[in-house]
Amino acid sequence: MTGVKHGRAITRVRSGEREAAEGRSGGAGPLWSAFDSAEPRVPGERSLLHEQFRILAAQIPFMYALMFVDACFLSFAIYEKVPVAQSLGVPALLVLAALVRAMFWLRRRDAHLSEARIARYLKVTLVTAGVLSFGFGGWGLLLFESADLTQRTCIALYIFIGAISCSYCLQALPGAARLVLYCGAAPMTLRLLVGNDLLLIGLGVDMLLVMLLILRLLGTSYSGFVEVVSSRTTVIAERERARDAEQRAHQLAYHDPLTGLANRRALSDHIDRALAAPAGGAGVGLLVIDLDRFKIVNDVHGHPVGDALLRDVAARLIELDAENARAFRLGGDEFAIVVEPGPDDKDAPRRLGRQIVQHLGEPFAIGGVIHHIGASVGISLFPHDAQDRETLMRRADIALYRAKEAGRNQHRCFEPLMDAEIKRRSVLERQLREAILADDLRPHFQPLVELAGRRLVGFELLARWPRRDGLNIGPDQFIPIAEESGLINELMLQLLERGCREALGWDARLSIAINISPVQLKDPWLAQKILATLTRLAFPPQRLEIEVTENALIVDADNARRTIESLKNQGIKVALDDFGTGYSSMHHLRMLAFDKIKIDRSFIQALDTDPDARKIVRAIVGLASSFDLPVVAEGIETEAAAQTLAALGCSYGQGYLFGAALSAEQLWREWLVPVTRGGELGTA
Repeated sequence: MTGVKHGRAITRVRSGEREAAEGRSGGAGPLWSAFDSAEPRVPGERSLLHEQFRILAAQIPFMYALMFVDACFLSFAIYEKVPVAQSLGVPALLVLAALVRAMFWLRRRDAHLSEARIARYLKVTLVTAGVLSFGFGGWGLLLFESADLTQRTCIALYIFIGAISCSYCLQALPGAARLVLYCGAAPMTLRLLVGNDLLLIGLGVDMLLVMLLILRLLGTSYSGFVEVVSSRTTVIAERERARDAEQRAHQLAYHDPLTGLANRRALSDHIDRALAAPAGGAGVGLLVIDLDRFKIVNDVHGHPVGDALLRDVAARLIELDAENARAFRLGGDEFAIVVEPGPDDKDAPRRLGRQIVQHLGEPFAIGGVIHHIGASVGISLFPHDAQDRETLMRRADIALYRAKEAGRNQHRCFEPLMDAEIKRRSVLERQLREAILADDLRPHFQPLVELAGRRLVGFELLARWPRRDGLNIGPDQFIPIAEESGLINELMLQLLERGCREALGWDARLSIAINISPVQLKDPWLAQKILATLTRLAFPPQRLEIEVTENALIVDADNARRTIESLKNQGIKVALDDFGTGYSSMHHLRMLAFDKIKIDRSFIQALDTDPDARKIVRAIVGLASSFDLPVVAEGIETEAAAQTLAALGCSYGQGYLFGAALSAEQLWREWLVPVTRGGELGTA
């Protein structure tokens, strides 16, 4: 009950923060309604106000510097064409006001202020944003009426770009950001739309669409900001509760304090008692449950959301409890259920395993966000699979490992062959080490084409293992082993070297792309290793593209950023792979300057049958367009899908429609022979 009450308290805090945020950003009430009272109205709003002030204090001086530069350049450009009052007087007043406000923020950026003073400062900032943007926009309209067509276009762009930049600096205070757009950009946009010049009307339409997009992004960005501050506040509360939990540890020796379930110690005692009981039923079934994709949710949304998710999982497992079953939490994201079926219900453990997979595969709603995880379940039975507790638990773990290896979100019962499978995997790891040492792995090349003209632009490198014994071991088997055993870096560098050697003989306009594993981004020397390979082969960095997934950025965000920036500084392009399947996509686009976005194949393959997939693809392409990023669609298998993607604005595509991954010899025969150095590239 304590966990449930705590979850409801967090929900109330977050709801209060959102309501207060809506007041500040011009939501349901007046634009400054959140500042009417001197004290914050909800506990979490204190930290929210301080965080807003900290971000604005860092951004606003740059905003005023931008206004100063825009005003000076615009004044200089029209100095001789308008009266002195318009060319010097008005900008002088605007610059003076901007300098005064900039000095105000610079003097207070490190000050420790009360919530009441911060609220007053933010209210003044809201009013000032409206006044200055109205002055700047009005000055632009005056100049616009005295200018010719070329000058009008330049003036409109100066005013609009300045307003957009200022609204970005004010996104922590979305009410002020909106005022800048309404008072600064909107009048100029309206003036362009009501004119009679088609060029200016077209410019006005573009500006209107961009302004609407920015207004939408302001709300989305601010909601994320509120969620981050809320999570941080909750983390502090969690730490205080942890200290209290330690003081009560002796009372909770057999229960998990987070979920209220019995813990691992209780599980051991329960199994011992069940195995020692007189035989009267169908034995004892142990189900070990591991949550799929929980770590990603925990890393992206924070431990409070992760804890809430664990409590909801526990609640669903309790719902599945029967008189002869009991749920346990073993630690982390691992749970267990012990079931003692009756003599006429020997299939109860398997049936319960199916129910667990089904129930935990349904979405979880936490804090207004929908989370999709899943569960893998391993099952072992007494006395069929084991005669003691240790063996029973070990074999349930083996079955769990097999369920995860088979694709997750499923259950597996222990089989004697599973022991053999673990041994086979160990042998495969040893053979993979030998293959890497002997340089036996080979790159295959999948073509990447421009959708509009079906022109070949490059290839993606994919690892293949042509074994001497003729067995076909796919990358879905040996890549995870390479990641787990620490061989992935060496494997990738060998693949890269072979791919670059092949590409040196191609047309210089063709690029190559290679995927980087999340494990590799933990290596602080990864960028140096890649650059050393390129230098040794004299391969132009501009022809190489590195693909990283959204989830790879979560493993070690700081090191990933340093690695990617090092690669980009040398001219290597970086693509964000599997976009839309990870977490915090917008955050990743803002965190790093990507060169491309790759849409995950799951959206593309459902494009012809699922209207929601089409909407998602359209949204991703639109988002990428706002960042001036080209989009690559993976997994194109039909001509209809290719034409739909081209119509939506997708730039490039790859998939079986254009060609499967080919060996170097097949590549020359099917793609590269028709291409001569300096000539036209082939088409798909």
